[in-house]
Amino acid sequence: MVALENPDGGSEAAGDARGGRRTLHFPGCLPNLAGSQVKRFSASKRKQHFINQAVRNSDLVPKAKGRKSLQRLENTQYLLTLLETDGGTSGLEDGDLAPPAAPGIFAEACNNETYVEVWNDFMNRSGEEQERVLRFLEDEGKSKARRRGPNRGEDRRREDPAYTPGECFQRINRRLRAVLKRTRIPMETLETWEERLLRFFSVSPQAVYTAMLDNRC
Repeated sequence: MVALENPDGGSEAAGDARGGRRTLHFPGCLPNLAGSQVKRFSASKRKQHFINQAVRNSDLVPKAKGRKSLQRLENTQYLLTLLETDGGTSGLEDGDLAPPAAPGIFAEACNNETYVEVWNDFMNRSGEEQERVLRFLEDEGKSKARRRGPNRGEDRRREDPAYTPGECFQRINRRLRAVLKRTRIPMETLETWEERLLRFFSVSPQAVYTAMLDNRC
């Protein structure tokens, strides 16, 4: 307790109408209360406790689309940033943060005993043997690609704009495009073209048919 004299010359007590010395209570001069749970922890522990409490309270608020909801979300993210900066997430309870991301391919390979054994065997070999192994794997990949056929089963329209239907249609003869744009085309003409095209491309899928369509490429 700290006692201050009245500067007017008289003395008065705080909250006492009879006069006397005026007394003011300062928090730093008071003893710690026995029932105060926050005073038992350090400043960092108290800060972490209040951050966790704010994060839990923010999860209980209904998800709205207003300005206050967005501000509340930004405040929560800022509290999480402060918590990570002050020493990790050891004090967080379950559900306070999102679960960790799934391990990557490299982490899975390091945890796989078979992969680790093959990698150690490769690293223990000489430089010439390593080059021979890499060359063998590269040749094996090329041979598998040749056995599958040239671009068999691949839809190149997703990666090459030249394979879109519009671009392919523009590459054929102008007179033929005018014929195909007609509303009524003789059915026997379409059947003849379809039969010839199917017979040609079934034998050579990657070839360019120029006999009837006069491809400009």
